[in-house]
This record gives sequence, structure tokens and C-alpha cells, in this order.
Amino acid sequence: MAKRKGYTPKKQPVPVEEQVITEPQKVIQPKRNNLPYFLVFALGFLLYANTIPFEYALDDKLYITANEFTKQGIDGIDEIWTNDLMTGFFGAKKKLVEGGRYRPLALTTHALEWQVFGNAPRLSHFINVVLYGLIGVVLLMVLRSIFGWREERWWFTLPFLATILFIAHPLHTEVAANIKSRDEIMSLLFALLSFKAVLDFMKSEDKKLLAYAGIWFLLSLFSKESTVTFLGVIPLTLLFFPKGDLRKSLVAIAPMIGVTVLYVLIRLAVFGDQGASLDVADELMNKPYLNATSSERLASIFFTMGLYLKLLVWPHPLTHDYYPFHPFRSFEELSAGANPYYDWSHPGAMLSLVAYALILGFGLFTLMRSIRGGKGNVIGYGLLLYFGTFILFSNLFFDIGAFMNERFLFIPSLGFALILGHVLIQVIEKRMGQSLATGLLVIVMLGYAGKTVMRNYAWENDRALATADVKTSDGSAKVKMTMGSEMLDLAKETANPTEKQRYLKEGEQYCLQSLKIYPSYFPPLDILGNLYFEMGNFEYSIHYFSQAIKVRRKDDRLLTNLEAVGNVATQKGEFQSADKAYKVLTKYRKGKELSRIYSSLGELHGKSMNDLTGAKRFLRNAIEADLSNAAAYQKIGIVYAMTGVTDSALFNFNRSLDLEPQNARVLLNLGILYKQLGEVQKGEEYLQRAVAIDPTVANGVN
Repeated sequence: MAKRKGYTPKKQPVPVEEQVITEPQKVIQPKRNNLPYFLVFALGFLLYANTIPFEYALDDKLYITANEFTKQGIDGIDEIWTNDLMTGFFGAKKKLVEGGRYRPLALTTHALEWQVFGNAPRLSHFINVVLYGLIGVVLLMVLRSIFGWREERWWFTLPFLATILFIAHPLHTEVAANIKSRDEIMSLLFALLSFKAVLDFMKSEDKKLLAYAGIWFLLSLFSKESTVTFLGVIPLTLLFFPKGDLRKSLVAIAPMIGVTVLYVLIRLAVFGDQGASLDVADELMNKPYLNATSSERLASIFFTMGLYLKLLVWPHPLTHDYYPFHPFRSFEELSAGANPYYDWSHPGAMLSLVAYALILGFGLFTLMRSIRGGKGNVIGYGLLLYFGTFILFSNLFFDIGAFMNERFLFIPSLGFALILGHVLIQVIEKRMGQSLATGLLVIVMLGYAGKTVMRNYAWENDRALATADVKTSDGSAKVKMTMGSEMLDLAKETANPTEKQRYLKEGEQYCLQSLKIYPSYFPPLDILGNLYFEMGNFEYSIHYFSQAIKVRRKDDRLLTNLEAVGNVATQKGEFQSADKAYKVLTKYRKGKELSRIYSSLGELHGKSMNDLTGAKRFLRNAIEADLSNAAAYQKIGIVYAMTGVTDSALFNFNRSLDLEPQNARVLLNLGILYKQLGEVQKGEEYLQRAVAIDPTVANGVN
């Protein structure tokens, strides 16, 4: 074909596969911006840095300081992995909470710390704070994978705002500031790592990420079983914000389902029947709705569910104690005989029911819209995330062992943080301007941070915690009991008699109020026994120790304390009180212990109460309980000698000497008796033997 004049044909592009590359081309990867991750870690760390110098508090004794498995260090790890969480504290398996508690991984970390560092709460607090900061880092990674962000404005994107709002929320103080709650921290951290592995697999289809997802999730369950809810959270996320097809989504979560089955099988093997049983002892502190009717139970549960929503929005006042009946009644109301539970006539219960119906309804509506191809709704997703991770802690389906606790909102509060972040960006910023949105964010964050840092100080130790919360939890028997215990400790610590009496009286009032709320509550009975002992009021001390023993008949410590009351009352000349204490003990002691009590009674009646007949009876009981009780033979020998029954006196003195040949007092008694019987030489021989063994007995020789 002829070329047209002035026409230059276009040069055809060479196909890529035919191009000759004369020199290697350098692919420039965008530089990773680590600043957001550093900032969220720093935020989490700094918010709780003031907890590092704190002591152990609250349930730390269950996990660490009084848990024999933990305190064995490495040697106790086998027991930790083959027993319920609380077995190491109680020394035996107890059905205290429904389904038991199997969280060996978190407990193992405490055992390792104890092995290397011993009693080191500061280190434990430091570890908790670091792990809490790491939660912020991993959470930001997960949210960025779900929602993405604009690199030029990452600081005002949903992933970043939701993360910092979550990390700063004051409701988390119970988790981050209490060493025991490391199980909560570890469980969420590992669950988020599993979540991230699933999201990464959805992008790359790298099979090793599936293995990571399974491993992380198994570690999460071994830390605390409550993250089983992520088996719903992750599919929910993939439905709201699709990252691939349904087949890939099912493949992605399959390892998590598999390790959950493995965890359940291990748990059942460890617990036996208890692992699947919801049957526990009828104890109000572990079965909060024990005395409620079905209607009262449901209404009260919905009231507390509404209170959780209020605390998410307005986290004040905070308390560690809801053991009964703080959410419902004040001490004054309970003292006046008010029903400790609510019914459906209470507006809070009905409003909460309506609120949760709306939460679930709107969440499901937006979910169905997403499934049908609509755009994922962040508010609907956040509501379902909250509802799905919270419902297990609601008491609706089974008793969780408490009316409510702020730590139960640790994971659910993520849904609230997402909603709040979304509202700031998509509602306030878009409609009212960035300045207002930024200003509101600053106000919220400053409020959260200030509340968190100040609330942390309540967790310094048990005394600080009880003092901070006793007025807030006015209807709680537990916190009043704790204050009574702390007042008792203060009384023992002070050398000022006036201060001591003041502390004792305050402790008395707190414990009496605790019993007013819950009359059969064991700890205040025990504490009152000690308080009245310190006051020198032996009658009341005996009364409360006796009541405590009826609740826990096999508690040897209580019996030892009551015996101490009898001994001190004897020394103080309050013989009737001593007699009463010893007689109570005869109902519970056996064998040699019973023999010792009867021997004390015999001495009390013979030496202090001038009741030789009673003394003889009690000493016979002592010998009958223990034929090897040398002291009882000696004492009854003295009684027989005093009543002129010399043959019986000699028999019992010699029986005592057979059991304790080097007992100088028995030799002294024999020497005196033989001299009184006219056998002077024989008497002198016994006296000389007595003095040779113990020269101080010479004062008893005429």
C-alpha cells in the first residue's frame, strides 16, 4: 500500500514478552509506616504504667499467692494442666462455678514467674502492661485489614480511632490493672493474632497461615475459654465485609473449629463430668440468682444488661464488686427488707429489653442486607460484635458466678469503639466538619485517659480497692466483708490503743452490715470472731467462730482459733467463756485433739473453777479419747490426790511417768505424794530425779 504524503505511521508497541530488558528494573516498595503501631502501643503502656509498682490484689491469691500449683513453679505445671483453675487454691476439686474453669496457659506464666523471681508483683504488672499494649498493635493490624485506611490521614481513620478508643476505655482497668486478669489479656491477644492470620490467608491463600490461625486460637482458648465467640466474630466480619468467596471463608476458619474441638476434648478429659456439667453447689456468691423467681431472674438480668450499656457510654462509677446485691439495692434498702432482685415493674429492666431487641434487630437487618450484596454497615456490625461477645456473660443461659463484672465488657467494648469511631468520621466529620470531630475525639480521649489513670490507683492492693469501692457497692456483702478484714489488719498493725479500738469498731460495723445483706456468708463470721477476740470480747468471739464452724465444719483453722480463745480467756480469768469455747470444740474435735480439749477442760474446772467433780469427768473423757495422753493422767492424778484417793492418784501418776519418763512435774508430784504417805525416802528419790531433770521444780518442794 502506498504511503500518503506527509503521513508517518504510528509505531506499534512491542509486546511485553518480546521486550528486551537491558538492565534490571528496581521495584520501589512504599515505606512501611510504623508510627501508628508505635503510638497505640505507647498509649496502652502509658495508661497503665502507674500500675507497675502495685501489689497483688483481689483474686491474685486464687491464681498466684495462695495457689500451691503456681507456687511450685515448674514442678507445678503438670498439676496446672490437669486440674481446674481453682484446685491449686482450695487443695481439692470444687464445683464453685458452672462448667468449671480451665485456663492453664495463663496460670503457667504465673508459675514460671514464681519459679524465677518468686514474689514479684511489679514484674507481673509490667508484663500485663506490655501485653495490653501489644493488643493495641495487633488490633490495629486486624482493623486495617478489614477496613483499610488513607495513608495521608491514617490518624483519623476508623481502624486507628477504634483502636485508641478501645485501648483507652476505662472499663478495661479491671483487666489491665489486676495481675490475675492476664488470662483475659492473653486470650484476646492470641484471638486477634488468629483473626489476623485468617484475614491474611484471605488475601494470599498461603496455607501456612491456616496453621498459624489454629495455633494462635488454641493458645487463646488455653488462656481463657470465652474467646470461643471468635468462631462467630470472624465469619460475621467476612459476611459484613467480604474478603473472598464462601468456600475460602470456610477453609479459613476450619483450623479454628478444629482446635476448639481439641480444646473441648482436653477439657472434658481433665474435668470428667464437671467439664460438661452446670451443676454447682447452692452458694449465693457463685449462683447469684439462687433465691430469685424465674421472673425476677430474667428481669434482674436484663436490668444488669442495661447497666452494661450505660457503663460503655458513661463509665462511672466503676467498682470491682457486684456480689450481692449491688446492682439492685443499697444497704439501707436491704436492711429495710426490700426484695434484693428486680421484677418487670422496674423501668430499667423493660427499657433494657427493648434496647437489646433493637440492637439485635438492627444488627441482623444490616447483616441480611450485606449478605444480599449491600454495603457493610459498621454500626450494625459493631452492635452484633458487642452482642455476640457479651451474651455469654449475661447470665441468660447459665449462671456465670456473678451478677456482673466490668471485665466482662473487655472484648464486647470493641463493638462500641467501632461504632463510636464510625460516628466521629462518617457522621460528625462529614456533616459538621473535621474540627468538631477532632475536638470531640480529644475530649473523649482525655476523659477516658484521666478516668483510667485515676481508677488504676484503686487496684494498688486489697485495702485500696475495698476503700475505693465500698461506698459505690453499698449493697455488696463482699466488699463490706473485705473492709472488715482490712480494718482487722490495721488494728493488728498499729501500736496505738485508741487507733486499734477505732479500727476494730469500724471492722465490726462493716462485717455486721455484710451479714445483714447475706446472713449465712462465711467470711464475715470468721472475721467477726477475730475482731471480737482482739477486742477482748470472748463471748462474742466464741459466738461468731461457732457460727463459722457450722458453715465449714472441716476448717481446722477455725477450730484452732476457737481453742486460742479458750486458752486466752483462761489466762484472763474469764473462766465461763473459756469453758464455753472448749465445750463447743468437743463437738468437732476427734482423737488426740479431742483429748487435748477435754484435758484443758479438766484443768480449767479443777484449777480455776474449783469443780473437782467436773474436772475428774473431763479428764476421764480425755483419757478415753487418747490412752497415750500423759498430761491427762497427770492432771487426774492431781485431782485424786486432792480428794484423798491416793491409790488412784499413784496409779495415774505412774501411768503418766510410763508415757513420759523424763517429765519432771510428774516426778515432783510422785515425790510429794509418797512423802505425804510416809514413804519419805522413796519420795526424796523422786524429788531428786525431778530436780536433776528440771532444777526449777525445786520451788515446788517443801
